[in-house]
Amino acid sequence: MRYLFRIGLLSVCLFGMTPAMAQQVINFAVPSPPRAAIVQKFFIPWAKKVSTDSAGSIAIQARTGRTLASPFNVYDRVKADVAQIGWGMQMFMRRFPRSTVALLPFEASTAEEATVALWRLYESGITAMEYSEVKLLGLIVMPPTSLHMKSRPIKSLEAIKGMKIAAATRTQAGLVSRLGGAPISLPLPAMYQGLNRGMIDGVIMVWTAFMPFKLFEVTKHHYDVPLGATSGMVFMTKKSYANLPAAGRRAIDANSGLKFSKRFGKFMDGLNRGSRNAIQRMPGHKFAEMPPAEVANWKIKMKSVVEQWKKETVDGPRVLEAWRSELLKIRKNK
Repeated sequence: MRYLFRIGLLSVCLFGMTPAMAQQVINFAVPSPPRAAIVQKFFIPWAKKVSTDSAGSIAIQARTGRTLASPFNVYDRVKADVAQIGWGMQMFMRRFPRSTVALLPFEASTAEEATVALWRLYESGITAMEYSEVKLLGLIVMPPTSLHMKSRPIKSLEAIKGMKIAAATRTQAGLVSRLGGAPISLPLPAMYQGLNRGMIDGVIMVWTAFMPFKLFEVTKHHYDVPLGATSGMVFMTKKSYANLPAAGRRAIDANSGLKFSKRFGKFMDGLNRGSRNAIQRMPGHKFAEMPPAEVANWKIKMKSVVEQWKKETVDGPRVLEAWRSELLKIRKNK
C-alpha cells in the first residue's frame, strides 16, 4: 500500500496527474494521403511534440486519409466532435471569404510571407469574425500555384484561348476565363485522370501536389507564373479546447499561433522547391519562363479578377489594402 502511494505521489510530481486520471486522446483528422510529406514530416511530428509538451495529459493521434474525414467535410466532422482537431483547405471559399485574399494572383511570392500576412490579418481583427466558431491553431497559405500543361506549350496569352484548364478555386476559374481558356472544376484527386484521359489540357497547381498525386506523369510543360495560392488551417472547436486538461491547453498554446503558422509556411516553401527540383531532373519535362512583356500582359488581365474579388467580398477593399500592407512590412523585415 505504501508502495502504491509512492507511485501515485511520483506521478503527481512528474506529470501533474493522479493514477486515476486517464490520458485524454485527441483525434487529429488529417485527410491528406498518409505518406505525403506534409503528413510524415510536419503533422505527425507536431502531434508528437504537443503530446510530449502536455506532460502526458493528452495524446494527439493523427488520423490520416479518410479515416475520420474527407477534405470536403473535415470542418463539419470537427464541429460534430468526430475529431477534435482538423486540418483542411476546401472550406475556405464558402466559410472564410475575406481570407481568400491570399488566393489573388501576383500578390505573395512565398508561402512563408503569405502565411504570416494572413495570420496578422486574423490577429488584428480584420478577418477574425470568420473564425468565431473555432479555436484557430494555425493558418497556411500554400506556395504560389503555377501553370502546367499536358502536351501543348504556352508561349503567350493567346495560346490559352480555348484550352481546358483545371481550376481548384473560383478565383482561378475567373483567371482562366479572362485568359480565354475554359475553366474546368475538378478536385485534386481527379486531376490525374482528367489529364490522362484528355478531359483537360492543363492544371493550375502548386508543386507540392505533384509527388503525392503523381501529376508529373501527366504533365510536361511548366510555367512558374504566380497565379495565386490556396489556404488552409489547423483548428479545433472552442468546446474541445476548453475540455482539455490545463497542461493540454498550455501545450496547444505553446505550439500554435503565429510561430506555428510561420514554420508551416517555411516548411511548405522547402517542400515546394524540393518537388520542383525533382521534377526538373526528370526527362521530358520542359520549364519555361514567360518573357517580361508577357508577364506584364498577364498582370493587366488579372486586374479584373482582383476588382471582381473586391466587389464580391464584404470589406474587400479594406482587406486587400491590409493584405498588401502586411506583405510590404514583411518584405521590409518589420
